[in-house]
Amino acid sequence: MKSTLLCSSICCLTLVSYAQPNWEKKADFPGEGRSATSSFSFNDFGFVGLGYDGEDFRRSFYAYDPIYDTWTQTESLGGAIGEGQERNTAASFTIGNFGYIATGQSGDPFLNDCWKYDYTTNIWTPEATVGGIDRRGAVGFSVNGKGYVGLGQDATGYKNDLWELDTATGTWSQQADFTGTARRFAIAFVIEGSAYVGTGDDGGFKNDFYEYKAATNSWIVRTNFGGSPRYSATGFALNGKGYIACGYDTTFTNQTDFWEYDPDGDNWIQLADFPGGPRANAVAFTVDTLAFFGMGYDTSFYYDIWLWGDTTDIIIQDTTIAIQSWQNADAAIQIFPNPITNYAIVEVSIPDYHGDLNITIIDMFGRDVSSSFNVIKTGFANGKYQFKLENTYLAPGNYQFVVADKKVLGAQQFLVL
Repeated sequence: MKSTLLCSSICCLTLVSYAQPNWEKKADFPGEGRSATSSFSFNDFGFVGLGYDGEDFRRSFYAYDPIYDTWTQTESLGGAIGEGQERNTAASFTIGNFGYIATGQSGDPFLNDCWKYDYTTNIWTPEATVGGIDRRGAVGFSVNGKGYVGLGQDATGYKNDLWELDTATGTWSQQADFTGTARRFAIAFVIEGSAYVGTGDDGGFKNDFYEYKAATNSWIVRTNFGGSPRYSATGFALNGKGYIACGYDTTFTNQTDFWEYDPDGDNWIQLADFPGGPRANAVAFTVDTLAFFGMGYDTSFYYDIWLWGDTTDIIIQDTTIAIQSWQNADAAIQIFPNPITNYAIVEVSIPDYHGDLNITIIDMFGRDVSSSFNVIKTGFANGKYQFKLENTYLAPGNYQFVVADKKVLGAQQFLVL
């Protein structure tokens, strides 16, 4: 990126791209490679968790910050009461400030529970179980404030039913069945109030494609997916278009091809292949105008993450606070030691400035957590302000030390161990 950016929780971040999107390698997912993970995104962060690493089903989750290209571990699925909730092939979706995980498989091959994650508190709470029967390999999506889980596989075979979650009542209700054949490992994405569902495994490889109109609870047949029939591909929507990448197809191998769907013309075009190598059961999430894709399985379990989009031109539109280009900021900030445990010394150098400074500590979600620190001004000498930063109660993770008067003068990232 040309600029390094931070926005507080009251800042609106908009990434506007003009050049041709392309693939760019980003920071690897922490820990071991995983397949069939789940994801959701909100507040300019992507969340990835669950999955299978070749030995165990997992329940841990991590948040990705695309501005700093860093990962931070968040609460595992279920939190303190979530022991035994490890799984893969779970459905996921986002409604407002909540991420949802439903169904999947673990030691129990078919599940139907549902969990809600609140990023503002980093807490998971159980929701009503999904309607129908326990399943795995289902699709999940949200439209107009409602969540949906459908298709997949249960103990009797493949499914084509669809269930809607009303968060106001906390109840699930059955909707119109999927028009295509019952199947597992399909993809789903949402564009402007419609969900698009296709590909998958019904006992054979599929490339058919359908639109679900939630407003009328109806399905419409759309143009078949442009690539070969397949299952365990990965789909996402971005800037009014849909995308499908990779998957396991009729050649009995995993693929690298990448396709774009235009809902206005109901057509597909092939784009440049995904450069990370063939795979199935990858994960994707989007943040603003950028998509992130990776992980999955081919001959091994992957932990790589790739950006698809354009970061050569970034415009910030904010209503209150934005920090841009630390290299060109008014304030030069040094924090030592960094990472910190109990305390650190901070030096702030601002040429030709002798006024009072306001100090704010911002967490990775853009929240003001200054009350969890004591910031003590210890002096001013040789053009440098000195502060002692005492950690009174703050969880491990990435934070920002923000310096301002009437405007933001600078900021410095630090890590709490």
